[in-house]
Amino acid sequence: MDMRHPVRSLTWAVMRAIEQDLAGVDSPAANDLLNAEAGRITVRPRIEDCSVVMFTQVWRGSDLGFERGGDKECVDAETVVITGPAGDACVYVSTQFLYRVGQPNRRFFLDVAAQCMRGKRERCVYEGRDTEDQEAFDYEVAGALARVCGAVRMMDGEDAGRVANMLRDCIEHVEAVGQTSAPGEGMIARASRA
Repeated sequence: MDMRHPVRSLTWAVMRAIEQDLAGVDSPAANDLLNAEAGRITVRPRIEDCSVVMFTQVWRGSDLGFERGGDKECVDAETVVITGPAGDACVYVSTQFLYRVGQPNRRFFLDVAAQCMRGKRERCVYEGRDTEDQEAFDYEVAGALARVCGAVRMMDGEDAGRVANMLRDCIEHVEAVGQTSAPGEGMIARASRA
């Protein structure tokens, strides 16, 4: 199914995000005037304070929460990701709100860069801090791997196996390079002991 209509998708997502889905931001002027007796006052974010990314993604029906069709039905639609000034982010597919992430982590931004977002059921992997190992991993390499993983999700088993074989070759190459930098010990072996 093809649900592409970029102008409508982008316009709808931006309006919905700034009007209701993104977290509000503090209003220093209103809070100073009201002397904080009414609590902290927030205002709706402005579009110029947001970051907007749009790309086309093929979604499985189950990723979008469709019960009928599940993984067999695929939807080709614009995905719009809007990050607000409060640090939260919202994901939209075509003209539908998919989910909001309160504190997006590195995995979230890597998937944005890979143009392959997770579905509704998997959105929890985007919330909060990553592990120290993930944060220490080079961002460019992590981005390349995220793009590979995004592509593999839509492949059949045989093609995915070919990609896995290529990745194993890359691991062997990295270990060989690591062995030349420290005799007798590969980088991956050292990292696994740390």
